[in-house]
Parts: sequence; C-alpha cells; structure tokens
Amino acid sequence: MKKGLFAIILACCVLCSVQAQEYSTTPLQDVDAGWATKPISNVANGNFATMLERFYQTWPTWMVRAVRDTMKKGLTKQVLDKDTELTVTVDQKNGFVSVGDGGTDGEYMSACYWNRSNGHKLLAVLLGSPTDPCIEVLCTYDYDPAKKMLTPEPEILKGYRWHDRKAYSQIFCNLPRKGKEITVDDWSGDDGPVRHSFKWDGMKPVYSKSESLKLDDY
Repeated sequence: MKKGLFAIILACCVLCSVQAQEYSTTPLQDVDAGWATKPISNVANGNFATMLERFYQTWPTWMVRAVRDTMKKGLTKQVLDKDTELTVTVDQKNGFVSVGDGGTDGEYMSACYWNRSNGHKLLAVLLGSPTDPCIEVLCTYDYDPAKKMLTPEPEILKGYRWHDRKAYSQIFCNLPRKGKEITVDDWSGDDGPVRHSFKWDGMKPVYSKSESLKLDDY
C-alpha cells in the first residue's frame, strides 16, 4: 500500500513539474537583459511556427504560448477575454501574429519575419507591457537554414529601441502586418510625438524618415 501511495505521489509531482514548465513565464525585464546574448539552436526549419516555438521554449511567455496554441488549432483568431477584447491574431499569409486587447493596460506582443536576400530570414518578436513596469522588448534574429540557428541581431533598429533610450523614455515599435516597413513611435521629444519609418533593403530595415505623429493614428 505504501509503495502504491508513493508511486501516486511521485506521478503527481512529475505531472506538476511538467505543467509548471509548460506554463512558466519569463519576466520581460529578464528577456530584455538576456535575449541579445543567447542564440537559439536546434531550429528545425524556417517555418514561422517553428521559429516561434523555439523562441517560446527559450523565452516562455503566456503571450507567445497563446499564439502557439492558436496556430496549432489552425485558427486565425482567438478571443481570450471578451471583457477586455484580449485577442490572438494569426495571419499566416502575411507572416504576422499578435496578442493585444482593446486598449487596457495588459501585456501585448507581435511577431513577423522577412526573407533576406542571402537565403536567411529575419525574425522579429516584440513583447511589451504599458504598466508595472512599462517596458518594450524587440528581439530580432537571423535564421540560418544551414546551421538551423536563430542568432540575435541587436543592432537592428539600434538607437530606436526602448532599451537604447534613457529610463522612462517612451518609444514603441510597430511591426508590419502587411508590407515590410517598420515604424517607431517616439514620445520622448519636447516637440511632440514623432514617427520614425524604416524601409526594407533586402537584409534589414533601414532608416527612411521621421515625421510628426498624428494622434488620430491611435
């Protein structure tokens, strides 16, 4: 009887451990501090879902898990909370996913990828929170199909990332659902908000222009 009871307890402990790993989440401050120095290996292919899965396994968050689960179900949209309009969007055709609500103070994420002219891919995963703390992390990786590896490229958009600015400056990235242009909304200046645009040159987004941000864009 004692052996049987011990076996049941052991099985429950193993199950709880697996579930804890499955649903663990990484604080965005930790992602911000570590992603740029941690390549992700064993990425079987350059499929969008595969790259996101390996990112999730390296830096688990509930947001990327929600995207992963929605993609596995073959859905293009999944409402997680009707009250806040928290919704997962999957646009496989355009290589874009996102998690966001109707304007509350919840965490958000988006991700997309570009095909590079050298046969590689550039993956971008954006994670953010407007409060407690207010932070935004843009993770950008080169995917090498020969090495099956995602290598961090922190120089992409350098100077226009949250991490590159002084504390409490407000700068937010917008990954494209359609097209290839990235925009960055900068609220830290004295002359009002500015939108910086970056065009795709075949390998990376490069600075194109800056113009006043119209508040009706929000």
